[in-house]
Amino acid sequence: MQTTAPDIHARATFVPAGADEVWWLDSTVDIKLTAAQTDGHVGMWLWVARRGAAAPLHVHHREDEQFLVLDGQIRFFIGEQRLDAQAGDLVFLPREVPHAYLVTSETSRGVGTATPGGFESFFAELGTPVEPGAPAAPPPAIDAMAAAAARRGIEILGPPPTPD
Repeated sequence: MQTTAPDIHARATFVPAGADEVWWLDSTVDIKLTAAQTDGHVGMWLWVARRGAAAPLHVHHREDEQFLVLDGQIRFFIGEQRLDAQAGDLVFLPREVPHAYLVTSETSRGVGTATPGGFESFFAELGTPVEPGAPAAPPPAIDAMAAAAARRGIEILGPPPTPD
């Protein structure tokens, strides 16, 4: 009986720090893996944010999201639940569940992933490339963000959460 090797489309990938880093909502996002690099399986990004950084309440219709908090604290709003995550905690956000986040510590770092991949292109499309020594870029316009989200099967449901 003969066996054949599986048809592998994704390739081993090395992405140096800061290679694809953009300003995003008072944060930086360093895109680590894209759907194109992983044959659509996953997108991954390193996220560095300051206190008050927040995403609007939204829902993904195509992908699940996972966040691993590396440093600091992030408050997640998941459906009707409020969850305070800290370094070492992982939050799984299944598709079709409304969610938002708010950074509650001075700074925070985390790794985000989306499965299947593709959502990471949202940051690449709307973010402004980070240039060493240059000031932070302003956030994208809300209408541009909503249009880019809709093209990716994401609905913006409400404003970002604010600190208590």
